[in-house]
Amino acid sequence: MSLTEREYIVRCKWLIEEKFHFQHSDDTLRQRDLEYLADVIEDRSGIKLSLSTLKRLWKKDYDQKPHPSTLDALAAVLDYKDWHAFKTENIPVDPPAIASNVSVKKSRRPQRWMVVLVAAALVTLFWTIAFRTGGPAKTKPVVKGPVTFTGNKTVTKGVPNTIIFNYDVSNVEADSFFFQQAWNEQEKVKIDPKGHHYSNIYYYPGYHKAKLIANDSVIRRFPVHVTTDGWMPLVRYTYTDNIPVYLKKDYPATKGELHVTRNDLLSSKVDVSGREFVLSYYNVREFEDTYSDHFTLDTRIVCDSSNEVPCPAFELVILCEAHIFYVRIMGKGCERNAGIKMGEVVHDGSDHDLSALGRNLHEWQDLQVRVEQKKATIYLDKQPVYSIGFKGDFGRVVGLTYNFLGTGAIDYVALKNGKNKLVYQEDFDK
Repeated sequence: MSLTEREYIVRCKWLIEEKFHFQHSDDTLRQRDLEYLADVIEDRSGIKLSLSTLKRLWKKDYDQKPHPSTLDALAAVLDYKDWHAFKTENIPVDPPAIASNVSVKKSRRPQRWMVVLVAAALVTLFWTIAFRTGGPAKTKPVVKGPVTFTGNKTVTKGVPNTIIFNYDVSNVEADSFFFQQAWNEQEKVKIDPKGHHYSNIYYYPGYHKAKLIANDSVIRRFPVHVTTDGWMPLVRYTYTDNIPVYLKKDYPATKGELHVTRNDLLSSKVDVSGREFVLSYYNVREFEDTYSDHFTLDTRIVCDSSNEVPCPAFELVILCEAHIFYVRIMGKGCERNAGIKMGEVVHDGSDHDLSALGRNLHEWQDLQVRVEQKKATIYLDKQPVYSIGFKGDFGRVVGLTYNFLGTGAIDYVALKNGKNKLVYQEDFDK
């Protein structure tokens, strides 16, 4: 007896629920279970599945065909090489209701293969401890029950913004615990395992993934969506600056452009003569029904000709729930520093031919990023110049960032979702 593709998917989900002792709530998994599963998938497969993707997949009436990379990621959680291996090595077994969407009462009795694996693991652990040399090995934490990790903003919009994190790691056995506010491991801070609160200031808008860490393992993540009230300009001297320079608020658009000039920066005490700097315009918000696998962004930008930099540069960053996209355009002759990142796939000018992204940035550039079925095509002056595919599902589009090396201006922005619906437009005529 062979299973259909849908029946294999149902079986795979059931095995995952069994493995991690997940419990249903209203015919779906609990949010914290799905968040934990997303972390496990990323650790084991390198594929980042968004929370929204997992929620759709675990809906009782789900009948769509997931992307092959999504199926590979689910198979990896069960220690299979890929989805094909999962289907090849799995034969239909009880319970008989596994081929349908009928809820079944799961048995907690350990199967023979589980007993063998546990015994083998214990032998391996004993051998390692008894005969290792050097310092003590780093151990994985033991999670014996629910782990709490949530956060609350002190400011609805804007930065700086303090987030009060609430945590409870009483059900976790580990040597040490840490908090990390986002991607930068240098910002990891040790926390008290007996405590329940930790506060952190976010100086940049964006969609940050705070991490709760036990030993060297991430045991929980919490999304922090720090939004802006419209467009917010700020300056930093390097991309790794922890605290930027906030500019005077409410810069009016002039001549149909959003443009912060060098004089504007001087009035905010920015050093524009002795060192390079990056001017960024942030617009972080909710974009209606717009997802990473299918959208179109049109924009028009220019770098100031007064910029005293040998290699003018502009970078468009599209923030998604689980990853970022960016397109970096360089001045002519500086194409080595060009780059494109679409989720987990990065093409850099040092080892890819990105000569098409070399432009005279002191003239207006029309840029379009068109994503269809997880394939991105970059257009400049209405001509396709580069295509790049990606595998992951990175959830909703949650923000835009425009980075200029020096000063620059934006003429317009238009964002359409996968249904070709215009969800955001700005021509700065107000």
